[in-house]
Amino acid sequence: MKDSIIKLSIAVLTLCAALQPAFGQKKETEPDRAYLESLRTEVHPTTMPDVSENVYFQANVIIGRTGEHNITADVFTPKKIPDKARPAIVFLHGGAWKFGLPSQFHYQANYFAEKYGSFAISVDYRLSGTAPFPAALQDAKCAVRWIRANAEKLNINPEQIAICGGSAGGHLASMVATTAGVKEYEGDGGWQNFPSHVNLAVIFNGAFDMWDLVEKKGQIDAIKQFIGAGPEQAPEKYDELSSIKRVHSKVPPTLLLHGTADKSVSHEQSVAFFSRLKQAGCDAELELYKDKPHGWFNNEPDRTITIKRMEDFIVLRFKLQQKNDPAEKTKD
Repeated sequence: MKDSIIKLSIAVLTLCAALQPAFGQKKETEPDRAYLESLRTEVHPTTMPDVSENVYFQANVIIGRTGEHNITADVFTPKKIPDKARPAIVFLHGGAWKFGLPSQFHYQANYFAEKYGSFAISVDYRLSGTAPFPAALQDAKCAVRWIRANAEKLNINPEQIAICGGSAGGHLASMVATTAGVKEYEGDGGWQNFPSHVNLAVIFNGAFDMWDLVEKKGQIDAIKQFIGAGPEQAPEKYDELSSIKRVHSKVPPTLLLHGTADKSVSHEQSVAFFSRLKQAGCDAELELYKDKPHGWFNNEPDRTITIKRMEDFIVLRFKLQQKNDPAEKTKD
């Protein structure tokens, strides 16, 4: 259903852009172009993922509940759980905070489950059409708490939890990484006795500065829907949601990846966020991909290139061994 809506949105926006000059109306605006690029480059498959033979996959696992809404996630884990406590990765999909599916990161989740025995989930957080900020952030933090609540049962190291997101999901991941312990962002989804901090962050084409998006006229309508107001009506909210303003010395190790041809979220945002992290004394790395557009990591060969870069970062920080390493025993 969501996939059909996305395709219809692309068709309608493209038709409107084509008809405007013919009817003497103003040309397509910058926000339209930015949103169109998100729609064109974000990939959210609706088919079942290609799951490795030794990996168990389950869609729509309930990980929390707020009001009448179930918070769900797609889960990837090896069928044979490693004997040594393993890391977990929480993935947050993109889509301008108002569209998208957890399937965007199925490939990456399966990869880490198969190769390293990791526990990986991709969260179906509430979109802005369902509930504005901070709902999506609260759902992401609930996912982290759920993992810690089940860490012993699932043989997960509770201090090896990574957060990974792209675009809007990258923004949410950066907020999770910079707002540990901020009570109003925890929500009431469940597992309240467990902390929601993360130990690592990997962010693709993330948005870290709402004012930069406003200045460059990128995703204006999407931001307004997500925040619930325009910058003139609620400037304090644009400050609040700018994770670049929340950087501190305790932000976990962070890898930033961004395409230099991104017209939806400028790569300069990642450059600025990286600079702020380094100034605060944080462990941070930045990888820029020349002439790559928004959402470039969704397709080959860039999907493989970027997952290898992500892998190098996570393996080094978490000191991971491949699941088929003879030194790594497994148990059912």
